[in-house]
Amino acid sequence: MVASKTIDLGFTTIQIHEHFAISTIAEGVSLDATKLDQIFEVFSIYYNDKPFVSIANRINDYTLDPNLLSTKKHPNLIAILVVAPKQRSKEVVEFERQFYTGVFEVFDTLEEAKLWASEFLEDYLKKAGL
Repeated sequence: MVASKTIDLGFTTIQIHEHFAISTIAEGVSLDATKLDQIFEVFSIYYNDKPFVSIANRINDYTLDPNLLSTKKHPNLIAILVVAPKQRSKEVVEFERQFYTGVFEVFDTLEEAKLWASEFLEDYLKKAGL
């Protein structure tokens, strides 16, 4: 699955695929509401009229205000997947997971996350009659 477009926002790159986006936040970034709004702007451009899955490729260490997970959500986002190859990252992600009320899954590899996203979305679209 080759990305149809890659967008660089300075603090993150976002690979746009048909039904999911893969974001890779840069090392040391503090992800706050302003930066999340910039990501959501990209999501609105490419996924304005269709459901999608967001995959966070957490290969770098960065901080995220976990309250954002409970207060901000893109309207077409149906699942958040996090690829956390490092044990320390997994521990942080498991803490953050507690703040999100929707579908939130953690994977060891990007390939596992992409496969899960494709299967989840296919099932979601069938159930929605789309």
